[in-house]
Amino acid sequence: MSKKSEKKNNIRKEIIDAAKIYSANLAGKDFLYVYGSEYFEVSFPVTHFLHLTGVKTDLNAKDFYKNAKNGKLSDKQFFFDKRHPFANAKRKLPCLKKLPELTDSVVCILKDMTTLSITYKLSITNLEFTLGLTENIDRKGNKVNEFYLPMSLRVEDSSVEKSNGGDIVDFIFCKDASLEKYNKILVSDNNKTIPESVKEMISDIL
Repeated sequence: MSKKSEKKNNIRKEIIDAAKIYSANLAGKDFLYVYGSEYFEVSFPVTHFLHLTGVKTDLNAKDFYKNAKNGKLSDKQFFFDKRHPFANAKRKLPCLKKLPELTDSVVCILKDMTTLSITYKLSITNLEFTLGLTENIDRKGNKVNEFYLPMSLRVEDSSVEKSNGGDIVDFIFCKDASLEKYNKILVSDNNKTIPESVKEMISDIL
């Protein structure tokens, strides 16, 4: 195996590992982030996994994820170009495997993080990497629901400087997407109380 082939095969393995972690910890689940009196919900569609890897493919996003999750992704099913350089994927994938850390540990909520191409109204960071979120809208620009979706994984420590400041999360709740109310608490600041604005969204068992 040539050095180039070996490098690409290593990326393939990282994508497969990341897809299995995404499937086990994020896909099919909803998360509620509460900070101060504000809150928002995040879901992790399987179709958004591809965009977070930093690679290019001719497969549709759903098939790419399915192949990766099942360990069937081949090195011929993805490639790199100017917009998707090898170095970018190499930097992103270790953080993509650690993406669940943004749902089950104390994080910072950033507002209006600006990049070269877009301003993310909300982002989540642990200061090692940042997940830029977008509203759930259809192709016509109409809002589908109130959830935010993962759109960009950024591996840098300047996200805070590129935003309008941040707030430390007080609570993170989780539920299966099929359930109406949140029934698990993943992060809780014992010095804070759950605001009235989200109590109706949380199961009585909590």
